Amino acid sequence: MNLEYFIAKRVQSSAAYKNSVSAPIIKIAIAAIAIGVIVMLIAIATGVGLQKKIKEKVSAFNGHASISLYDRNNSITTVKPISIHQDFYPDFVSVPEVTHVQAVATLGGMIRTEKNFEEWR
Repeated sequence: MNLEYFIAKRVQSSAAYKNSVSAPIIKIAIAAIAIGVIVMLIAIATGVGLQKKIKEKVSAFNGHASISLYDRNNSITTVKPISIHQDFYPDFVSVPEVTHVQAVATLGGMIRTEKNFEEWR
């Protein structure tokens, strides 16, 4: 038998419990624990849903995979773009999961706000 269940049933079903001062306190504690568990479940569910939506938005903006030229240039700007005249472009016949290929060029910039400048990618 479950020890916690046994103790809880013993405390709750005793006649002394029903007439004591601690009866409403125990009921309030039980309700508080139930509400706390419900709030935690809602927080976890919304957190997981938010993470999923953020992943969808980021992958929609940047894509799941990107092919870029390997060089030692760590800048944001596309200096030497990869030619789109490749054997694999625009179809990836051997990879059925790829549904779309998009050519992209990037250029860094600065955004001026009221107080300072921010880097834009």
